Parts: sequence; C-alpha cells; structure tokens
Amino acid sequence: MAASAGRPPIASPSMPAVLHVLPHPGGGAETYIDLLEGLEGYRHKRVPLSTTRSRLRGIPSVLGRRQGIINLGRGADLVHVHGDMAAMLTAPALRERPLVITSHGLHRMRRARGASAWLVHHRLRAAIEASVRTICIAQDERDDLASALPPSLQPRLVVVQNGVPMPALAGSARRAEARRSLGLEDEVAVLFAGQLEKRKDPLGAIAAVEAARARGTGVVLLIAGGGPLEGEVFARAGAGVRPLGHRNDLEDLYLAADLFLLPSHREGMSFALLEAMAHGLAPIVADGTGNVDTVGSAGVVFPAGDTAAMSELLVGLAAEPEARARLGAAARERIRAELNVERFLAGTRAQYEAALTEGARSDSQGA
Repeated sequence: MAASAGRPPIASPSMPAVLHVLPHPGGGAETYIDLLEGLEGYRHKRVPLSTTRSRLRGIPSVLGRRQGIINLGRGADLVHVHGDMAAMLTAPALRERPLVITSHGLHRMRRARGASAWLVHHRLRAAIEASVRTICIAQDERDDLASALPPSLQPRLVVVQNGVPMPALAGSARRAEARRSLGLEDEVAVLFAGQLEKRKDPLGAIAAVEAARARGTGVVLLIAGGGPLEGEVFARAGAGVRPLGHRNDLEDLYLAADLFLLPSHREGMSFALLEAMAHGLAPIVADGTGNVDTVGSAGVVFPAGDTAAMSELLVGLAAEPEARARLGAAARERIRAELNVERFLAGTRAQYEAALTEGARSDSQGA
C-alpha cells in the first residue's frame, strides 16, 4: 500500500544480506519490507512460510517450506522475522544467526485463550530469547509482549513505530477527478481499506453507515479490500455501501475520500491508516490495540464493536467540514513530525546494527 521510500540502493555483494521471513504473502509485513528496501547498505530477500493466507490450507504449506527457509536463514547475514507466528516457527532454529523480530500486532498471541495461550507464551519466549532485538511497532504491543516474558528478556523489546512517506497534497482538480471516477457528487465519502475479516469489522462499518444514512446523513462507505467476509460485504452493497474489491489505486481513494474509518478490534500499526493520515484524511478509529497509538490526538476514537458510537461520530463529522479539515491537518502533521518513513528507517537501522554487532561478538567469543 505504501509508496516507495526512495530508490533502493544498487545491490552489492559487500552489503549485508537480510532474509525476511513472512507468515504469508500480502498484508502489512509486505508493505513494511517494501519500505525497508529504501534502507541503504542492505540487500533484501523475502520468503513466506505459507503460500496462502488461509490458516487451514497454510498448514501443509508451512510444513513443506519451513526447513528450506531455515536453511536459507543460516546463510543470511541477518534474519528478520515478521509476525509472532512466523517467529515461533522459525526463530529458535536460527538462534546462531543475527536475528531481529518484528511482532506486527501480536495477532496469534492476542487471540490465544486458555491452554493455547500458555503454549503461545512459551513459544514466544523461546523466539524472543533467540533474537537480538524484537521490534514492537506500538507501545501497547510492547506492553502486552513484556507481560508474557521474564524480566531478563524484556530489554530485548524496542519500540520502532511504522512510518510512511509524506505525499504532496493534491489540488482540487485531481480530487474532483478521483471523486468523479467513483460516481461521488456531494456525498461525504468514508473509506475503509483493509482485509475483509472479522477483526477489522467491515460489517460493523456497514451497519454504522446504514444507521447514519437512516438519520438523513449523506455518507457513502467505500470498501477497498478482499478476504473471508467479501461475500457478506458485497451482499450489503447499495447506494450508501460500495464494495470495490481489491484495489491497487489506494492513492486515488485517499484523494476522493473525506474520512478514513478503521473499526478494527486489533491492529499493529495500520499502514492504510498511516497513509490516509498522510493524505490529510480525518481518521475515525476503534480503540483496538495499535489504533490509539497511531492517531494520538489527531483522530476520534470509539469503543471497538460499538456500532452506535461509530455511527454517531460519522453523523457529527459529516455535518462539520471544518472539523474534518482540522483533524485531517492534525493527522498529516502527526505523520510529518512523528510517523514519517525517515524515523522508521533510522530506528530499524539501529536494530540491524545491534544485531550484526552482537552477532559478530558472539562469533568471536565462540572461535
């Protein structure tokens, strides 16, 4: 989703080779690595553990690919594992390599309950123990992960927030063209962009917009994305709900929209939200993990799963263009000052350098 952070450096054999291990293709980890391609001095290669996002179909894929990926990792200068599930499956076997983990929302840990939670915590401890640094992309993510670790491992956790490039503001003519292409006239366009799955609550977003329209509010929900709930989302299509499927032109959608809606119950730090903020959209977010850390005071927040509260915010902001403009300007300033790609790259570079330095020290001590 994110635009390139700059031209990647020309690869050179003298550059450290980073192997990125992903849980599956697509998603925020791919965008994260796209941005890291702009980190000078490193060569990057990415491999997914599973060839599919489906949990059921992914099991045989992981079983067939795991050992080959571990073997690749043993030949890399640095291994960067993305997501708690990928870390649990690969990090302990790569403890002899300089290893960095990014937890990307702790989705497996946060949905685990009962005996499953004990097993996940146990395996996560083994993964963190194998790493030199574990990057948490939001403070609440670090707090949750620290609570599952012994004090001796907590210093390995660092917070490096995601960041995105700062786009130039488009002129009114380009915005008008983007809106015409979507059939928008005077409506207030609300954009939902993300995987259509339960934790992101697209059906709650639809219900909130329908309730707002029932009160005479001229809002239209644009839904960009695919996923398990796609059939249910398309079944609710109508004048105020416009499913668009998977889109590669998100920048045009940001230009056309007035509000960005993220009702997720659980996130890491959504790149779609960051990009919408960078384009000056006023964000409305649920208080699920990661979201409040992202918007700070530059957005409005409602309790996750509270459709009535979501609808009330939509009604209020639809009627107040000046309030939308203030929030959008504050959101854009937050990206410029705090959640920019330069800070993200600098923070990640520091963790890479720590991993390589400590890895070299371990090698010399073992020689």
